[in-house]
Amino acid sequence: MLIQSDYHIHASFYRPKNPGDVAGPTVREQIDAARNVGNKYVGILEHCNASPRHPFHCLEEMAAEFYAPGFERENVFLGVESDLSADGSDHCGCSGREKLRLDYVIGSVHASPKTVPDFDDYLQLEYQCITNALKYNDNIDIIGHPYGEGVRWEKAGIIEKWSWSLIPETYLEEILHLAKESGKALEINRCLLEDKVYIDFWSRIRDNGIIFSVGSDAHFPETLPEAAVRTKWLENLGLTESNNWRIKK
Repeated sequence: MLIQSDYHIHASFYRPKNPGDVAGPTVREQIDAARNVGNKYVGILEHCNASPRHPFHCLEEMAAEFYAPGFERENVFLGVESDLSADGSDHCGCSGREKLRLDYVIGSVHASPKTVPDFDDYLQLEYQCITNALKYNDNIDIIGHPYGEGVRWEKAGIIEKWSWSLIPETYLEEILHLAKESGKALEINRCLLEDKVYIDFWSRIRDNGIIFSVGSDAHFPETLPEAAVRTKWLENLGLTESNNWRIKK
């Protein structure tokens, strides 16, 4: 049986807001909501990238709430979702991790058709970001939602239909090889139940004993139950608790 956990929960309360925007949940609110949907281990984070929506001081305010005296932190951890560059480096870096006293870092790619209009260029960029992070970046613990943004090119009308069959097999093989070699976790952040290549990718994670992590990517409490759906899917696929990523501390 897989123990339900979710290390990809956003506390978006501290982001800059436009007039009339919903405030977003605090760290405490997201922890309580995550507990209510059955998560034993909870990881709270926010984005770290060059976007004006995610200035570093928001992360400092999030960390201040988390480390406030008397704040209950049993089986609760503080992280960041840091954008990856093509060379595998991440926006937060070791200095940001130390300053914020982070327990873990998720490295993700957030390309879009606006920044990378050509679909093949996007596939190659994500491959470079992920593989170089697995090879060279010791600051990263988890690779966030591999190729999770591919559907954006479908929504933009650049491709007819997104599926993992569009990703070169050599890319997927190298990602799996390097994940196994590095000991870093690959995150399940989507459930593409009809995508045979995606199912095969996770079956190979199972068969090769590769570390994995479950994330809801919830920016509001309403989407936190997605972690339970993904955990159950992995369990039915035969993945075991022995390779379910846990913080060592």
